[in-house]
Amino acid sequence: MSQPSAAIKEEVLREMATAIANNDWQATYDLFSLAQGIPDLEQKVDVFNRLLVLPGHELHQEVTREIQLLRSPSSVTYIRQVLANGFQMFQYTCSEPGVIAKWFSHALADIDTPQSIAVIEEFAKCSDPEIAEEMTYRLRRINA
Repeated sequence: MSQPSAAIKEEVLREMATAIANNDWQATYDLFSLAQGIPDLEQKVDVFNRLLVLPGHELHQEVTREIQLLRSPSSVTYIRQVLANGFQMFQYTCSEPGVIAKWFSHALADIDTPQSIAVIEEFAKCSDPEIAEEMTYRLRRINA
């Protein structure tokens, strides 16, 4: 573990909580940018996983995209947690559940482990028809 990366990770997480408490959207964007530059992959993944489940900021789509690009199996647990808890913290997006589910279906498909595919399969049976439809669609694309 890189000490500078660990220090940056802790600073980002600490300062993000402060920025959220102060409704400082500019600081949240600046901290997101700082997190993108963390050189140690494990530390970077951990920051984005933790930001994904952190309510109060408006960067969840961007965070999910970073998770998709990083393709870390450790992210599957966090994505599943968000899917299982519903999309209340995403009301700021004014997006329908199917649109939000698409963020996660892409990330899970790109992670491409048995566990990530199992989460897609699990939520293809979701009681929310929009989420189920998106996950079913993603499974068809994976299996095409």
